[in-house]
Amino acid sequence: MRSLILLFIPVCALVAGCPVPDTPETPVTQWRRVDPVTGNGFYLYVPNKYSHDKPMPVLISCHGTPPYDVSEHHIRTWKWYGERYGCIIVCPDLEGTDGIFGAGPVDGMLINERRILSILSMLGYQYNLDRANMMITGFSGGGFPAYWVGLRHPDVFSVIVAQNCNFSRSSVDGWYPPEAVKTPVMIYYGESDPGTIVVQSQNAIKYLRSRRFNVTTKIIPGGHDRHPEVAMAFFQRHLRTPVATMKKSAGRRRATTSGRRQPGSDPTNVRLRGPRPPTP
Repeated sequence: MRSLILLFIPVCALVAGCPVPDTPETPVTQWRRVDPVTGNGFYLYVPNKYSHDKPMPVLISCHGTPPYDVSEHHIRTWKWYGERYGCIIVCPDLEGTDGIFGAGPVDGMLINERRILSILSMLGYQYNLDRANMMITGFSGGGFPAYWVGLRHPDVFSVIVAQNCNFSRSSVDGWYPPEAVKTPVMIYYGESDPGTIVVQSQNAIKYLRSRRFNVTTKIIPGGHDRHPEVAMAFFQRHLRTPVATMKKSAGRRRATTSGRRQPGSDPTNVRLRGPRPPTP
């Protein structure tokens, strides 16, 4: 009986500590969509300021333990930040994110990996995604897929942020490429978070630093709260020059160099290379 009571306490703390923060209304609404390849549902928010002429950063947010934390909570949490900072927000339905009894099973993470990458592939045909700036983040049990997918794909995700997250070394160690250590990682949790979250966050920090990852940490007053502003600030600090912008700059430099008349050259016969369209 005593063991059941001890188990019930952190469960109640997690349920009570997962409120969706109040944010202002946005000029457009979120969409509920289904990926035709995987048949998986997800929420999408495209800011009103989006223009196909300019690549826009992308934020993938991974939910925690259903029904206490689901993708709908995450789109409501993030859409205002997407509008304000100019980011496309994607919140997929995921597997294996039970942070109470689960441990980030590899089979569930493989399913999540396929779902997330398939969504990005599909959206790449419809929107001008800034492929130099894609953040994957998770809250609570959403740490399992955030770590798994983010670390395994440093070529896709530029930043990983774990918000009050669960962590399982067995679901990470040996599953990511060596170049993943270059990916900036932030891990934060509440000073009054349930003990499981505190211990697993500290385990994640210790493990990643032992593998030479650059990990930023923060302990925040309060309990099991989302604090999306902390994750967004970290993302903003690590924004890279968009791929399309870099190509345009390189094209201008080549045009300037090529435009200088060389002996025997014809200044009217200068071939300028414009930026290539973004890769789907």
